[in-house]
Amino acid sequence: MFFSGLIILIVLANSEVYCPTQNDFSYSGNIQWSGNGWRITASGGVHGKTAFNLLGGFVQFDIDTSGAQGGVNNNFYTSSPAPGLFPSYCDIQSNDSPVCMEMDIVENNGNCFSQVTWHTWPNHNGGCDQNGCWGSQYASGYRTMRAEFNYDGSVIVTIGGNRVYVTNPTPSSSEKAYIAQQTRDVGLQFHSTQWVGWVPGSNCAGGGNLDRSVFAIKNLVVSGSVVQGNRPTRCYDLEDKYYHATMASLNKTRSWFESETMDKKNQENYSQTHQNLDFNQTSTIQENKKMN
Repeated sequence: MFFSGLIILIVLANSEVYCPTQNDFSYSGNIQWSGNGWRITASGGVHGKTAFNLLGGFVQFDIDTSGAQGGVNNNFYTSSPAPGLFPSYCDIQSNDSPVCMEMDIVENNGNCFSQVTWHTWPNHNGGCDQNGCWGSQYASGYRTMRAEFNYDGSVIVTIGGNRVYVTNPTPSSSEKAYIAQQTRDVGLQFHSTQWVGWVPGSNCAGGGNLDRSVFAIKNLVVSGSVVQGNRPTRCYDLEDKYYHATMASLNKTRSWFESETMDKKNQENYSQTHQNLDFNQTSTIQENKKMN
C-alpha cells in the first residue's frame, strides 16, 4: 500500500501543472497582481479565461484575509459556462447572468468565517440547489486552501490542512455524478471577487465596510486539463521568486484521497517521506523544464 502511494506521488510530480497569472484573467476594480496571485481592495474581481477539467486533480492557493472587513464577502469559486457562453459569466443564482453550476471553494465573512458550498441545481427543491450543500469553519489570517476533485464527483476541501465537511446536506450520488459530468464536459472557470450583500456566518463582527476591505490570493496552482479557452501559464514559466514560493506552498499539503486509503502506520510513513519525495521531485522536474 505504501509503495503504491509513492508511485502515485511520482506520477503527480511528472504531470503538467498550471499557475495562472494576470494575462490568464479578465478583471475589474482595484487589482494588484503578483505572479500567480492578486490582491483585491474594495469592490472588484478576477475571472479566468480557461475552464479546467480537475477530475483526478486539484486547485490550491494561499489566501490572506488579514485586511478583510467583517460583513464583506471575499471568495474563490468556479462556474461552468456552456461552450456557446464561455468565457462570459454565469452562476447559479440567475441574477443578471445565465444560470450554471457553481462551486464555491470558499466564501469568507471578512477575516472571521469560511464556507464551502456546492450548487448544482438552479432551483429550490432541496439538495445542492441554489441554497447549496455546505460546510464551514472559523478561519482567519494567512492559510492554504486546496480542493481535490475525485473522478466520481466528490470534492474534498481543506483549509490549512483541516478538512471542511460538506454535510448540510450531504451531496447525493446524482449530484456528485452531475459535478463530475459538468467538470469533465464543460469545465470549471475560476472567479475571485469581493462584494457586500451576503456573507456566511452570523457571529462575526463588522459592518461591511467594503472600501476598507483587502484580501489576497497567492501561489495559485491548478492540476488538470484545459476544456475551454486558452492554455494558461505553466508553473515552470513563472519568475523564480513566484515559482519557489509556489513550490514551498505545495510542499505543505498532501492528498486526502490518497492518505485516507492508507492504514495508520503507512500514513505516518507518508507524512515523514512526503515532503522530501513529492514536491522536491516536482521541483527538480520543473527546474529541468525551466532550463530547457
